[in-house]
Amino acid sequence: MMAVCRLSSYRRGLLMLTKRCDHNRVCLTDATVSISSGSGVFSLLYSTVASPYQKTGGSLWSLKGSYCSHFSNDTTVVRGEKHTHTQRKVRQYNPPKAQNKSTNHKHHQGGNSHKHHRTPFHSIRLINESAARETTKLFTQLQKESSQKYITNVHSPWRDRASLLAAEQALEFWAHRNNQQQRNNGQRKNNFGHSHRLETDAQTALDLFTSLHYFHIQEAKLSDGVSVLTNAMYSHVIDALSKSPKMEHVSEADRLLRQFISLYVVENSTSIKGAHDDMQSTLLSLGLPFHDATNDIDEQSSRLSIPASISWNYKDKHHFPNQIRITGVMRGQVRQLRPVEAESLLHLQIKLAYSLQRNPFQPNEIGYATLIDGYSRTCDGENAERILQLMKGRLGDDTYNGANIVAYNAAISAWARSASRADTATSESRRAAEKAEQLLREMWSLQRESIDNRVNNQILPDVVSYSSVISAYASCLDRSFGLKRAEELLRELEAHAEKECNESMHDFKQQQKHVAKSRGGGRHPDGFRLNSTVYNALLQAYANAGDTSSAERLLERMISLHSRSLKEGGGGPFRNVSPNTRTFNVVLNTWAKKGTREAGAKANELLRIMEDMSTVHEDGINQPDTISYNTVLAAWSKSAAYGKAPSEAEEIVGKEAAYKALELLDLIEQSYRIKPDRISYNTAISAFANAAQTCESGVLMAQEADALISRMRDRMGIEPDDYSFNGVLLAWSRSSGGMSSAQHCESILRNMKNPTNVSWSTVINAYAHAGGALEAAALLKEMEDIRLQSGSHASDILPIVVYNNLLHAWSRNSDPDASKYAESILNRLESGSISLNLPKPDVISYRLVLNALEHTKDFDKAERAKSILARFIASLPADLNTIDHQLKDEIRGAYNSVLAACAYTPSNAGDQARNDAARILVETLQDLNNSKDITLGPNLESFSVFIQGCTHLFQPDSSDRALLMRSALKECCEKGLLDSKIWDKFCKASSEEEVQSFFAGFKKGHGSFATLPIDWSRNAAPSMTK
Repeated sequence: MMAVCRLSSYRRGLLMLTKRCDHNRVCLTDATVSISSGSGVFSLLYSTVASPYQKTGGSLWSLKGSYCSHFSNDTTVVRGEKHTHTQRKVRQYNPPKAQNKSTNHKHHQGGNSHKHHRTPFHSIRLINESAARETTKLFTQLQKESSQKYITNVHSPWRDRASLLAAEQALEFWAHRNNQQQRNNGQRKNNFGHSHRLETDAQTALDLFTSLHYFHIQEAKLSDGVSVLTNAMYSHVIDALSKSPKMEHVSEADRLLRQFISLYVVENSTSIKGAHDDMQSTLLSLGLPFHDATNDIDEQSSRLSIPASISWNYKDKHHFPNQIRITGVMRGQVRQLRPVEAESLLHLQIKLAYSLQRNPFQPNEIGYATLIDGYSRTCDGENAERILQLMKGRLGDDTYNGANIVAYNAAISAWARSASRADTATSESRRAAEKAEQLLREMWSLQRESIDNRVNNQILPDVVSYSSVISAYASCLDRSFGLKRAEELLRELEAHAEKECNESMHDFKQQQKHVAKSRGGGRHPDGFRLNSTVYNALLQAYANAGDTSSAERLLERMISLHSRSLKEGGGGPFRNVSPNTRTFNVVLNTWAKKGTREAGAKANELLRIMEDMSTVHEDGINQPDTISYNTVLAAWSKSAAYGKAPSEAEEIVGKEAAYKALELLDLIEQSYRIKPDRISYNTAISAFANAAQTCESGVLMAQEADALISRMRDRMGIEPDDYSFNGVLLAWSRSSGGMSSAQHCESILRNMKNPTNVSWSTVINAYAHAGGALEAAALLKEMEDIRLQSGSHASDILPIVVYNNLLHAWSRNSDPDASKYAESILNRLESGSISLNLPKPDVISYRLVLNALEHTKDFDKAERAKSILARFIASLPADLNTIDHQLKDEIRGAYNSVLAACAYTPSNAGDQARNDAARILVETLQDLNNSKDITLGPNLESFSVFIQGCTHLFQPDSSDRALLMRSALKECCEKGLLDSKIWDKFCKASSEEEVQSFFAGFKKGHGSFATLPIDWSRNAAPSMTK
């Protein structure tokens, strides 16, 4: 009864639609009688839901001559062992204008012409969104209620012909209503709004189909049950799901498609080659599901089971399972980056094409090209070319190449993307680029063979073919080889474009006509005519390589070619080679990424050229956008990090570069076309932060950065983010303003709503530079307490730089216990903390603790330094040959710190402490000499500190002191590391006899550094040898 009341409430609103009907629409009749011969009110409702018309351009959508059938009262049900089908008598309704064309319809009144088939009817989109939603709501709500309480078949809309037609048209609406918008959007498939609609419509269609499937299964259990599902319903829901951006929907489309094909195979079992009685084995051999009656009982399953049968409309074969429907699901799998699943559908088509006599499954060029594109999207050139070869073999023969231009271009694109993968070895990247070019040359060879009449179809490369190969070499990890080859191919393409343009128009049209007639069609309409995209790919490669000069040369060539085209009246082979906004932005970014002293000035000059060209082109193709201005701001920010050199009075760096960035920001603020964004202000703040460390007026630079926070709020209403505040904190920490700057940093930190780890670390660093180690330690303790209280320590580890900043503060502090504080922090980091999730110490951590030990006056500093060095070496890889040169320098520096800690052991430390320091001094130099890595040995500083330590730790008349100093000096000379400072230290610490004995065998020997052999100083810095 609840269902009757609810349906009646829909009726009052929906019957209003019938007043808008006229003779131009396909009408289902207002006197339809239910199949159960019950009350006609429900049938009237369902027919109204099924046939609301759609307005197009303000007028009715008229479909003359269309018809729609409904059931008569005398319907019979035929049930067999495996299938349940319904034979119905129908009558046809003809619109008034079409009645004079209708003659005898008796052929519709008997049984169906095909055994066990529902009466054919047309599913034409005569339904709008409102009616589609009402229909969907009707069936989904009835499914929910029928699962809770029994609804009699007298009131079953799934037994009413008009209601099922409405459901079918609703599924068609959800599947195809976005088609026109998709065409209007062109290639903008990633538009969020459009993607969301596709996903929503797919889910709505699935909900409706699930309800219909539920009623279909329930009817199959009845002795007088009817068939609810039709081939068109399957077709529409598969189409809707395959277009969805959601992976679960595409997977369901794949599953339903296989069900659909299985049902078709069962329906046409007589057409299967080698058919036998065991249909289940046949389906298994094809990899298709089969009906299992036990699955019908599982009403709680979330997956739709395959029914025993459905109704087939043999006059509407467009909605049969065929290559178009399978290709649609393949496209869905490809969009989800699942080419393997798409390939399984292709092989299914091949199996079906071999097995069935009446065959709608033979894969065509579109299916193969779709799969090749799928492997291209996953950067899999090997499999893309494999499918191309399969396509050539199955669709061609000895005199015919089965592939086409689209397939070749997709395979070339796959190799191009493979070449650009960051995880690919350099050799593999180069091989992928060469494979892409091989396919391009194969296309040319096929073109030459077609001219010799050996191959019937032409596969002529186009601008897309060359663009992909150029992109492959441009992104090749072997940059020198790749860039050179990309330049050569670009010149080759330019030559082909000029040649093609100079050909007579008649010959060119005849050639294009011949190509279009063959399967080699699909060539780009521009032929070889270049566009900006081709040049932009090479420009991006120059940007990645930091080659600003080559990028500027190519940009100048584009401008020159564009000017040439304008002189020719806007035509010619280079009419599409117009530097656009992206072109200029790539070159601007090249300077910003390079970050040299002249980066700001060069980028700013290029921006002026861009602005001048934009005044010529009213279409705005090369107008600077916000990205353009932000990139120039970034270039000025990089130049601001350089101090002014006395020899370069004209260059704009440091403070001047920061103010240039501020001028550009003023210009953007005053522009009527574009406005600055948060990135603009953050980049300007970064410019002043960089200038703060390179100029004397660091506090002034920090104040300018601070003022930009208020400016972005007051002028543009932009709220600063973490990057904004962190940039200001960085400016103050670099300002050399002492404790006052550090305290101002802390005040900014206190006013931040959610300071980040970078925020805390920057303020700690500010105190470290100001000598406020105690304040830095207090801040770190507060930071750790906040993390414990908030629980954020469990999800992330603090960066080690936070602790290194505090270690740096203690290494510079004059507190007598500074080294002990630093050592305690290192101990905490090494042992870790379960409650705080502390990071592990890195190379810098150990070096800072050793630096603190160098400057302490503790008596046991040498022993402690040796212990820290041993722990540092233990944390390194066992094979030192695997580490880079920078780390080797850090290791050598750690040894030198231990030497310094020994050399500067206090004089009042006592004999035991000084003897220990002397022993460690000698052992440390020996360990450095005996390193397994021959590149890791003592340097100039090592020998200098060692001689200083011998002078300080041994008595002047000690024989050990003279022997050690002489041995160290000899080794220093052999390594070519002797400089004037080391020699002076040796001379001051040695007697005249010892110095003269070092010159044995030399004619010139008066103790002067200038008289020493040059070879002894061959590896010393020139300034050190004076």
